[in-house]
Parts: sequence; structure tokens; C-alpha cells
Amino acid sequence: MKNGPTFIQWTRKCWRQTISLTRGNTLNYEARDCGKIVSVLVRPAERKSVGKDCSAKVSGCLPAMGYSFAAGTTDGPGAFDFTQGTTTSNPLWNAVRDFIAEPTEEDIACHAPKPILLATGRARFPYEWQPHVVSCTVARIGGLLVAAVPGEFTTMSGRRLRRLLSSTSSVRRVVLAGLSNVYSDYIATPEEYQAQRYEAASTIFGPHTLDIYLNKYVELTKAVMTGEDLEPGPSPPDFSDQLITLVPPVLWDASPWGKEFGDCVQQPQKYYSYGDVVTASFVSGHPRNNARHGRWYAAVERLQSEEDDAWVVVATDADWETKYIWQRSSKIMGTSHALLEWEIPAGTEPGTYRLHHYGDYKYILGGIYPYHGFSDSFQVS
Repeated sequence: MKNGPTFIQWTRKCWRQTISLTRGNTLNYEARDCGKIVSVLVRPAERKSVGKDCSAKVSGCLPAMGYSFAAGTTDGPGAFDFTQGTTTSNPLWNAVRDFIAEPTEEDIACHAPKPILLATGRARFPYEWQPHVVSCTVARIGGLLVAAVPGEFTTMSGRRLRRLLSSTSSVRRVVLAGLSNVYSDYIATPEEYQAQRYEAASTIFGPHTLDIYLNKYVELTKAVMTGEDLEPGPSPPDFSDQLITLVPPVLWDASPWGKEFGDCVQQPQKYYSYGDVVTASFVSGHPRNNARHGRWYAAVERLQSEEDDAWVVVATDADWETKYIWQRSSKIMGTSHALLEWEIPAGTEPGTYRLHHYGDYKYILGGIYPYHGFSDSFQVS
């Protein structure tokens, strides 16, 4: 795609990559170009440092937190007398660390001069304590380049990344969007890492973390600017089917006598205009029966063809002008209702609309079943 001549004709390009910065493993990342997903493999031993010595080969470490992490960000001793700037270990805390997860000698050498307080890369129960694979994104909108970074870059780390991407691309402005997609704590410069204050002790992939990020974001930026394709590679682990929750489960759902799940018990008015709030209430099941990832509990639909009874979604509960409010009517009977609200934005296309509610209910004898229901139609003018 070519960049448009004006900001009204923006070209949108983005690359999204998931990167494994761990030493001894393959450096994995996934790339996305406006809907097309590509994955790439790069070995960490082959990663080149983007710094003064561009020929130096560096690698990342398995995640680990240093002693100064426990001191916090304020000057002076933290809890249990931990202090910032600590570069030596303590036998007592090492014993506590090893009971949780013991680092190898290679881990200790890789993270030096950071003494390891928590070998998070070795901890596996109940899940990985910190990510081994992180997501990096570069998006271009006209003359703006957005680098979505998966952690907290220190001021100097951020300046180095912005300066490098500015020189790599021809855009007018580079913006860093921190804490994007996944959280991998801090990213300190190699110089800051030697001092081992809080941010450096929280740089989990070792002293060359920033070098690896700089290298990858340059590669992403070049791909965005040139339209380069990247070779496929593996995806990060998915723990969604192993989640542990302490929230009490839903026992059951029930509908009021003579009603079914999805029935609209409070209908909207017949006519509305801009700025009015449309309200409808439905017999509902508990929303925790189904998180509906990538879907919605509430939608606003416009009649597209009366002859075919075809409706098109114009807003969902993800939009600012809508609200989905669930309330349990009776804990004993298990009845509940969902209140859907839509504040009609200015400029809404006149026509026939309705509110549509989706959900799942839990049967008292077991099983979770989907339902849906919609309100009477109303006119917007």
C-alpha cells in the first residue's frame, strides 16, 4: 500500500511481533500487516546489538528479578531492609529463592551484575511467572509511527528507541505506547543496568534487553516502510484454558414465571432523536457463564432491508454510547435482568433500530446454554 498524499487519505500499516528474549531458546515473534499475520524465528545468539558496536552479538536471559526490585522506587531501605543499588546476594534470601525456583549458574552469569532474588523464568507453578515471549508492534499512520512496547522503558531507553526509529524511517514523529499487549516489567539501558537500581533490577531479560528491543524495532520499522514480508514462526503459549479463579461459581439461573431468557420485559419508546437515551430490559442469565471473548452482550442494530428482515450492527457494548448493566433480581430464585442503554450520537443515520441482547444461562441441573433476544423496533429521526 502506498502512503496517501494527505492526512485524509492515510495509509495504515502495522507489524506486530511476539519476541522470545530468553537465552538459549529461539527468538520468536509474530508479525501482522493490516490483518495479515506472519510469524518469524530469529535465534538470540544471532541478534546484533544496535549500539556503538554494531558487530557485537548479544543474547537475552531467562526472566529474573534482582534484589533491588524488592527495595521499591524510593530512596532508602525498603521492606526487609532491601536497598537499591544492590549487586551482591544474601545466603538467606538465596535459600528462599531456591525453594521457589532455583536459577542455574548460567542464569546467574547471564544476569550479572544483577543478583537474582526471584528466578521467575524457572518458576512454572501454576503458570509461567513472567513471559518468555513478548509482543512488539510498529504501526504507521501517515507521518506518525507508533511503537507499541511491552514494558516500561526508562527515559533514556525510550529516547534511544525513538531516535533510532526516527533515523530508520521517514516519518515526522515517533511515539512510544508503553505497556502494550503484554507486560515485561522495565527496560533499562546497559549503563543503568550496571547501577542496579529498581528499574535495572526489574529488567527481566538481562543487561542486553534494550539492545535486542532496538534491533527488533528497527527490523519492524523497515518492514513497515518497505512492505517486507517476514518468515513464519511459533506463537506464544495460551493459558486461557488453565485459568485459576477464586470467584465463586454461578450456581444456577432461572427466568421469572411465564418468561424466557432473552425476553424483553421493558420495551423502548417508539420514537427517538439525537441525544436521547434508549433503554430496554431483558430476562438475563449471569454474564460469568460466558465471557464472550470477541463478542458482545449488547448490540444496537439498524434495519437494512424490511423485505428480508435484515439487520446490521451499528454499535455494541464496546462503544462509548452504550451501556450493559446486569443485576441479580433474586439470589434465591436465581433470576436476573440486563438493562441495555444507547445514547444516540449526533449524526446517527435515521431509520429503524432495535436493541439485541446475547447471553448464556446455567440450568439448575447442569449445563450452560446460549440465548438471545431483541426489543421492539423504534425510529430514530
